Amino acid sequence: MKKIYLLLTTIIFLASCQKDDVNLKSELDLKGNDILNVEEFEVILNEKDLKSNESGFWSIQSGLIDEKVFFDDIQKPQTTFHGLPGEEYKLIWKLTSSGVTTTTTVTVSFRPLKTEIVNLSLGFYKTRLHLQAKYYDKGQWTIEGRYNNIVDRFLSNKPITSIQSPDILFYGFDNTAYKLTWTTWYGSKSASATILFNSGEYHQDEALEDLSARSYQFKKDSNGNVIELNMNGSRSAWIYQYPDQFPSLQSLIYLKKLLLSGDGITDFPQVISSKYLNLEFLNIGHNAISSIPENFGSLTKLDTLILNNNNYNKTLTKLPESFGQLKNLRYLDLVMMGLETLPDSFSNLKNLKHCDLSLNVIAKLPENIGNLSNLENFRTTVAASIPSSFSNLTNLKECYLVISNNSTTILPEDFGNLKKLRTLYLVGDFTKLPSSFSNLSSLVNLELMGASHLQELPDNFGNLANLENATIHGNFKVLPNSFTNLKKLKELTITSSLESLPANIGNLNELRWLSVNSMNLKEIPDSFGNLENLKYFRAYLNKISYIPASFGNLKNIYEVNLSYNSITHFPSTIANLSDTLYELIIRGNNYSQEELNALKKMLPNSKITYE
Repeated sequence: MKKIYLLLTTIIFLASCQKDDVNLKSELDLKGNDILNVEEFEVILNEKDLKSNESGFWSIQSGLIDEKVFFDDIQKPQTTFHGLPGEEYKLIWKLTSSGVTTTTTVTVSFRPLKTEIVNLSLGFYKTRLHLQAKYYDKGQWTIEGRYNNIVDRFLSNKPITSIQSPDILFYGFDNTAYKLTWTTWYGSKSASATILFNSGEYHQDEALEDLSARSYQFKKDSNGNVIELNMNGSRSAWIYQYPDQFPSLQSLIYLKKLLLSGDGITDFPQVISSKYLNLEFLNIGHNAISSIPENFGSLTKLDTLILNNNNYNKTLTKLPESFGQLKNLRYLDLVMMGLETLPDSFSNLKNLKHCDLSLNVIAKLPENIGNLSNLENFRTTVAASIPSSFSNLTNLKECYLVISNNSTTILPEDFGNLKKLRTLYLVGDFTKLPSSFSNLSSLVNLELMGASHLQELPDNFGNLANLENATIHGNFKVLPNSFTNLKKLKELTITSSLESLPANIGNLNELRWLSVNSMNLKEIPDSFGNLENLKYFRAYLNKISYIPASFGNLKNIYEVNLSYNSITHFPSTIANLSDTLYELIIRGNNYSQEELNALKKMLPNSKITYE
């Protein structure tokens, strides 16, 4: 009986132990849920939390392994597992509790690696693309077809050569087929996407984009064509130096007005003369241009050309022969370019009205310069006497001629044919002026400089009835009798060897300014007081000893400079000038202290400079 009891007790104990073991296995059971087709390449494993007496770790039973495959923490049941796309992994979780170890297998699979290319190109793009590609660890573009360049929009926004950026601006050439393939890698896995692109013609808005042109810098017509572009002083107009790199500039074929002044351009942009054939206005001054292409004459619609003030010591010594083909050119500014010659074809510019060649030294003017029948304004420096045909410029209104040769300078005999001439600035070593000079009946302003050998003025000089302002340099001793017929003369400056003023100089009653310094004048004529409008009188460094009483009649006089003459006495009538004369300069004369004291009393309101 006692044995039976022990047997029953043993059975009950074993049964009890078996039950406990079953409960332990139940508690140790892992979830063991497979995780399939994961979109991304990591997954959070979701096993039971560890108890205080438990430990565990993860391991990989199968699946491709590289540096991208790992557990964040192999000892945590809810760790994150990182795998490779397109791979299936069998993961083992080994759990140890109270010395008992149990394993569970979890299958994890990831979807294959995929990439894509998003086309963000602007609507006007015809030869370029803005592409963004899906990027993982690294990437690479491969391109079929010759292209211009690629700009990295992802990091540097600069041209790149390695083509590894997922965000690019692709610049192609016109009318070209392209195949662009983007390959990206995640660990040892890769995926590719491809885009096909057939470029069209270069678009005007592509050119504006390359120029970084803002809306206020250009103007379009009703058809959307760019007809005006102002890039003066722009930081981006330098691209005109590199037509091969920026071929989009070819598209601006409708331009009528282009301003590129002060942009540091050193080579005349070929694209202008080859493509911009509708151009009417071109300003490309204040650059450093040393040559103009031979096909410049193709700009036959050009009305205005400003190509002046060459910088950086560069010189444009000559113009192409085709220059004469600019049949519609009316305004030409080539100031300070270093020009030395003009082509014979220059004389073909028959519509030219304004021509400024100042601060150049032209060897000679074309013999047929007179063919420029519509010329109204002309300025130049020339190293030879002007040709006889110059007198045919009968529409000329303003003329600035600097003749720089060392030999005697001669004007054509029929120079007086220029009867519309209003302003004449002449610099040259003239010995005489042609008698026809006095036929310049419209002349208002005259400057005759550098004529140190000019012995006389034409007898009929007084026929210049409309002359108002005259500066005359010469070596003559007297003025012709007709000189005082210049009744409209307001300003007169003479530098010569003049020994006397005309006795009837008072006839020039419109005169406001009279400068006759550094000559041999000995007296002031009695009629001088009739110059009632005279405000400034300068006659220093002469030999004047006599001042007429009529001097006191100069009711509008403001400043008088009679320094360094031989004056000993001032007429008492000078007191009449007390209310108008601001300054009297008389240093270097022979008056006594008593005379000076008397003068101060007569002119108490005037500034008298005597030292």
